[in-house]
Amino acid sequence: MTRKSSCLLAILAILATAASAVPALPKDKDEAGAIDSAWASAPLKIDGLGQDWQGVPFLSDKGSKAEYALRNDGRNLYVIFLFKTPEAASTIEATGLKVFFCVEGRKSKDRGVHFLKKRLTADALIGQLEKQGEALTDARKAEIRQKKEYEMFEAEVINKKKAPASIDPAVATDPPAFGARSRTGETIYEFRVPLSRTNQPGGLGAEPGQTLKLGFDWGGLTSEMKRAIMGLGGGRPAAAPSLSGSVSAERDDQAREFGAVLSHDPAMRQHAFWIDVRLAAAPAK
Repeated sequence: MTRKSSCLLAILAILATAASAVPALPKDKDEAGAIDSAWASAPLKIDGLGQDWQGVPFLSDKGSKAEYALRNDGRNLYVIFLFKTPEAASTIEATGLKVFFCVEGRKSKDRGVHFLKKRLTADALIGQLEKQGEALTDARKAEIRQKKEYEMFEAEVINKKKAPASIDPAVATDPPAFGARSRTGETIYEFRVPLSRTNQPGGLGAEPGQTLKLGFDWGGLTSEMKRAIMGLGGGRPAAAPSLSGSVSAERDDQAREFGAVLSHDPAMRQHAFWIDVRLAAAPAK
């Protein structure tokens, strides 16, 4: 063997050793297979405190840097999200978070639940409670009016074949729910989605041990923001007085520019990702 050949073999051996020492890059979610949900031996408290998640492994979404984990029992799927940057947390404040689910093995936004935090005045809350069929006495109304504003955690069914409808607790015995809390350097969102669809308009339609697709979507420009942007230019509501000539064109340009700036703002960025989840089966007794 010539000296040149020996040197070449030595270099190849070094390169092979170096290549084997480099850790493998993480696989894409679609390539990595289903994520295992952890079994919950008792129902979790959906209060945004995250006290029921000790020892459960968390995953991270590359785009938003949000961390999340999943658990389930025989009745519900539980999801927790941790937002550790102000930008990541602020996007969800305005839009809420949509959870889409599909058991047919394909990505679909036909069914899901929209979890949204709202602020209601005392009178608005009274009106909402009465609309839901709750009989409020004058004393109860006076008690509610002692606070000017209330923070409400709502869950609305997403069904593309029908208009979205609020979940009626009188019909759904264990409806979807969510809670949120903020603390130093961290915002926590917790969700609960029922597995069964029996009397559950927001149910997954899945059973323990089954695999399904989950999609998460939050952030971006809300409908109100888009309407406000359109109001700067030619997309104003028809009832508004129209502008003519160069003034109208200038405001159209301003609207497009303003919308483009907002869409690139980290606090307004839309985030979305899908995962395959294998629901945990009950441990053998």
